[in-house]
Amino acid sequence: QCGDDLRQDMLTLQMIRIMNKIWVQEGLDMRMVIFRCFSTGRGRGMVEMIPNAETLRKIQVEHGVTGSFKDRPLADWLQKHNPEEDEYEKAVENFIYSCAGCCVATYVLGICDRHNDNIMLKTTGHMFHIDFGRFLGHAQMFGNIKRDRAPFVFTSDMAYVINGGDKPSSRFHDFVDLCCQAYNLIRKHTHLFLNLLGLMLSCGIPELSDLEDLKYVYDALRPQDSDADATTYFTRLIESSLGSVATKLNFFIHNLAQMKFTGSEARPTLSFAPRTHTLKTSGRIRDVFLCRHERVFNPSKGYTYVVKVQRDNPGEVTFVQRTFEEFQELHNKLRLLFPSSLLPSFPSRFVIGRSRGEAVAERRKEELNGYIWHLIHAAPEVAECDLIYTFFHPLPRDEKAAGTNPTPKPADATWARSLGKVGGEVKLSISYKNNKLFIMVMHIRGLPPLQDGNDPDPYVKTYLLPDPQKTTKRKTKVARKTCNPTYNEMLVYDGIPRGDLEQRELRLSVLSEEGFWENVLLGEVGIRLRDLDLAQEKMGWFALGSRSHGTL
Repeated sequence: QCGDDLRQDMLTLQMIRIMNKIWVQEGLDMRMVIFRCFSTGRGRGMVEMIPNAETLRKIQVEHGVTGSFKDRPLADWLQKHNPEEDEYEKAVENFIYSCAGCCVATYVLGICDRHNDNIMLKTTGHMFHIDFGRFLGHAQMFGNIKRDRAPFVFTSDMAYVINGGDKPSSRFHDFVDLCCQAYNLIRKHTHLFLNLLGLMLSCGIPELSDLEDLKYVYDALRPQDSDADATTYFTRLIESSLGSVATKLNFFIHNLAQMKFTGSEARPTLSFAPRTHTLKTSGRIRDVFLCRHERVFNPSKGYTYVVKVQRDNPGEVTFVQRTFEEFQELHNKLRLLFPSSLLPSFPSRFVIGRSRGEAVAERRKEELNGYIWHLIHAAPEVAECDLIYTFFHPLPRDEKAAGTNPTPKPADATWARSLGKVGGEVKLSISYKNNKLFIMVMHIRGLPPLQDGNDPDPYVKTYLLPDPQKTTKRKTKVARKTCNPTYNEMLVYDGIPRGDLEQRELRLSVLSEEGFWENVLLGEVGIRLRDLDLAQEKMGWFALGSRSHGTL
């Protein structure tokens, strides 16, 4: 190897080797591949070659990433080298563990500028990183702006291997759990890493030269956090590392499937519309008018916009309700089909001050009205395309609300109808300390799909019964389009004496944020706290049914 300063690579690999020893000592084998590397002089040295391994780029190019199978090259390559079912399962297991290990190591050491030329995969499923030219957060600069650094490179084809397909599965829970467990084990040894790196400050490595560089590692390890807080933090980090492809962990496969169609026969569709509608099937739209905005009180409070749609048939008028995010999705999908010159400009998503105020909704109403008017009066290939006719076609939620003059639903009303079909399991960690009850909502697996066959948008709501005033309601964020969501969110009840605890029941419901008026109940469980010995943390899966009492 000539021309590279290998001292930094040597140091990085030594740090990863120490992390691996800590994991193995704690009984966690992350299946890490750590190669040897020696610097023999300025700009020269030796690097061990790992047999039976390829860069991700080579695998992706070799397996022709075309058509609608763009997410499959890694899975196909592993399948080719592991034709037997048990071999392939072992390779996937190696992939999940090593992927999680790389996630933690690259984050903690601030290893930057990752791309598919410096990540490699062995035929046995072990993933590993090479070329550590930049670390401790020294990302490349564009002008005077530091490029945004995702904490971990994660692509849809990696997720395809972990999930065993293109939908989030419960195997992703294992991946997130491994990441969080590995991260918490390294955090226990924060001082070891700071001391070792501190000893290297005077060695002349440009990116490890002052205390600011050590502070990067200190900040990454968050030694002041509890394990539960660090678990929540790292779960959000995994989400943000996927942020370039999608906004939510459970939504990213869906978005990629929609947005990576270019070069294939597939056409983009709208995530909230179950089927495609055309000018021929729906009738020509003559005019659209955004008549008002209405407040919605779903778990995420906000505004929806009511659009009046007039077609050529005399007297055929329909009303559809769409959120700002749905208008934005329409615009993003249109941009995949048409050059910007054919499309009107879309109102800015960003607003100064409060982003959910009445004034903002009023302003957006005017801007969106202008946007849809220009869409309908755009060039025929735009105005008459399937995306626009699908967007303005009534959905079940529109038909349900038609003809009513509804009042906003109160924030604490249950407004949940049962699917008829309930099920699945929720993984909780429950603990009690200093008159506080801590409920960590970790994962849910096996939720039933909605009646229309689509995956739900699930969130968890809890009450501590008896609670006549409904003051104990707690909620998680909403996951998008998944039957197997991950939350890792802590819900806390403060000021509950131990004697009182024995009399209480935790009522947990899983609901889908659905449509405009009512949320769909996917399952619930009641947990009598006297049945749990809360002297120590209780962790396990609880079955979701309808009004049942749960057991671990």
